[in-house]
Amino acid sequence: MVYNLHTSNKRKSKTWAALLLSGTLLFSLHTPSYAAAEQSTPLPKPAWTSSSLSLTQVNTEKDVIVNEVNAVPAKNLVYVHSSQPVTKTSSNTKLDWQLDSLQALDATTGQLKWNVIFHEKSGPYTTYSNSLYTSNGTAYVYMEYSDGTKKVYSYNTSGKTNWVKNVSNSASMYLLDDDTLLIASSPGVQSNGSVRSAISLYDKKGKLITEKTINGAVLKAGSDRIVVDTSKQTKVGSFWQPAANPKVEIYDRTLNRLSFYQFPSNANTLGDGGGESLAILEDGSVIMRANFANTGNKLMGFGTDGKLAWGRAIAGDAYVQTAGSSYTLFTGQKLELYTMKGKVTERTFKEEQPILMQVDRTQDGQYKLDFAKKGYILDPQTLDTVHEYTFASSPGLLDGYSTYNDHIIYQINDDALSKYGLKTGSAK
Repeated sequence: MVYNLHTSNKRKSKTWAALLLSGTLLFSLHTPSYAAAEQSTPLPKPAWTSSSLSLTQVNTEKDVIVNEVNAVPAKNLVYVHSSQPVTKTSSNTKLDWQLDSLQALDATTGQLKWNVIFHEKSGPYTTYSNSLYTSNGTAYVYMEYSDGTKKVYSYNTSGKTNWVKNVSNSASMYLLDDDTLLIASSPGVQSNGSVRSAISLYDKKGKLITEKTINGAVLKAGSDRIVVDTSKQTKVGSFWQPAANPKVEIYDRTLNRLSFYQFPSNANTLGDGGGESLAILEDGSVIMRANFANTGNKLMGFGTDGKLAWGRAIAGDAYVQTAGSSYTLFTGQKLELYTMKGKVTERTFKEEQPILMQVDRTQDGQYKLDFAKKGYILDPQTLDTVHEYTFASSPGLLDGYSTYNDHIIYQINDDALSKYGLKTGSAK
């Protein structure tokens, strides 16, 4: 059995959409102006289905956890980063063990081109992992091992190691807009509730560009911005709780602080609403969601100078998703498109919704909506339909993982990956 793992990890929340496109997909040619398709025709059978992604090493359980599927059209590759639980043979750590692998498949045939397994004979297993990918196929993989070591790996499209770096403390990775890799690490919360983070930026060759240790915990980095929470945390029982109304600082790629903003005492930025609670737009603008006592939810927009530009009231159940320099709010049946300047357009969808309706950002920067029986790929600047597809039967929720890029859906079915080509005649 294959599971999707895009849930909160032990240090930060990383939410990714994972609606299954299982069963037979149907493709439909859409007509302009948001009109429904005139007729649906069956999508051809998958162009291919790979061999099993499951590994058979000693002590490895059969269940496969899919961490990421990433297509690289420029290199005709599809990456699958997966993990499998491992039966523990010692009690040196309370953390669960897993066997991680990075597999690269030929996008034309589905054949395995190479596979990296992050475990050496008699060596440690992984306890946490994450991966990022550039558009030209460089893969960055972060691993924490059961012996306490932590490493960042860079692989080229042939599966060869570009470089490996040891990290002293638990870390997070981010890609900036020029494919600079940012690694933020921290020893954790100090006894007085403060946090300090070491930030290092590397080029594609692994050369250090710059580094700096700052006060605060890195919340997110992207484009050419880094968002940091500099507030002290509060200990609740045996756990440290971040401030609900943080003091946020915004840095640029040179690690120069641009601005700071203290959320008021009646604000709560923790865990309210669906979708992205913090996002960095393509132009370097930042949006953050907060719930204000007595007034409700707001999106707070910080301009390219890092300073607060506006606050916009939104529904408490609005689902927030960004793509490029735009963001969407999905509430009820209505999808609204905004930029930092204001509202652009909206669409109404009357399709039956799954229990957990969400809006995704595709690999190529478009919006993806999967309803109970139908799905859409939408243009991020206009919400025009790029593709419209229907399901032969209602898919299960969170039963697998799919990614979309360049008119192709790659879908995990059971313990294998399948490729579905959406006819480009359906795209506008």
